[in-house]
Amino acid sequence: MADHYAPPLSLRRSSGPIVPRAANASTEPAVQGGAGLRWVLATEQPAKVFDWERGGFIEEILLIDGIAIPEQLPLLDSHSRESVSNVVGSVRNIRQTTAGGYRALEGEVVFSEADELSRAAAAKVLEGHLTDGSVGYRVDDSVWVPEGESAAVDGRMFTGPLKVSRRATLKEFSVCPIGADTLAKVSPRPE
Repeated sequence: MADHYAPPLSLRRSSGPIVPRAANASTEPAVQGGAGLRWVLATEQPAKVFDWERGGFIEEILLIDGIAIPEQLPLLDSHSRESVSNVVGSVRNIRQTTAGGYRALEGEVVFSEADELSRAAAAKVLEGHLTDGSVGYRVDDSVWVPEGESAAVDGRMFTGPLKVSRRATLKEFSVCPIGADTLAKVSPRPE
């Protein structure tokens, strides 16, 4: 199956075939002695994404149980993957969790201190100005449920119109101005 990419609304996602989904940040320290933020990367809440097969925006559910989870993901600036300069850190220790009653993925987001772009992105998160993020992934297997119909996918019922992405491979996580998954947020640190 081909890679899918949903561009930022401002760019109409014209730079490639990896699908991004949103997450949000907090004002907790992102870089303190190498420690990172626990960040909900994606949930099973339906999100509006661009679908290349249908040529427009659709609702999609990314099934968390079907995601191939790597040991580490690059942390990018707004899904820009044209240069290593756009890598502002990494995401590690990815695991399944729940958020807002939905299955979710959470990871440790660590900003690099190597360059000004990375430090600036971390500062914007710390100051509360940059609150969103988004996973980029390749859809490996999906089911389209047409409008007004219901279908069982992996033992669960879904009603269309809806794309249910059963299998996907994470490729990156990005900090970005606006994301799509409203339940994906930074996990609060204990007081």
